[in-house]
Amino acid sequence: MSSIDVNGQDKLLFLNGKELKGSLIEKTNYEFTFKNKDNKQFIIDKYRVFSYTQNNKENIVYEFDTLSGNFLKVKDMKMFVYGERDAHKTFKPRFTNVIGFAAGGAAGYMMNRDQTIVYVPIPLVYTAITLLFPTRVKQNKLKDTKYLKEDEYLRGYERIARSKRTQGALKASLVGLGVGFLVGALTNASK
Repeated sequence: MSSIDVNGQDKLLFLNGKELKGSLIEKTNYEFTFKNKDNKQFIIDKYRVFSYTQNNKENIVYEFDTLSGNFLKVKDMKMFVYGERDAHKTFKPRFTNVIGFAAGGAAGYMMNRDQTIVYVPIPLVYTAITLLFPTRVKQNKLKDTKYLKEDEYLRGYERIARSKRTQGALKASLVGLGVGFLVGALTNASK
């Protein structure tokens, strides 16, 4: 067990691409003790972490080991996790959400007007349709574009971007369905 004195800001980069900023308090062979910016202290299992950064130096914790489920080599996993991280930071499915809200709203309005539940699956249908389209990496939003030619980077980016787009499409279309139904109820009640 080793105690670490931290003056600057440290970071943990998880295997899912999310970052946690704060102070690394302690590091053992199995876990990290970490304090975030809000002074909340966490004990984080080492197997969930790809790397930690101290004094602007990244230390990779991930190890290639097929027996423990780590099937990618360290270099490939680094690219994959960096892609995930950048998608978390930069990918915003605004267009998909707006269209989902509109489609859900129209379905909700029609559902109330026609007094039928046939429009209820519209949010699920819309979400499934969004899966057909690929995601694009918006290079102008990236801090560093040197990894764009790496396949694993693009796979990591795609995984998170597709997840964010799908979840956003479902949520926006469900909210739109509710709002459309409410608007339909208010307009039909006044007739």
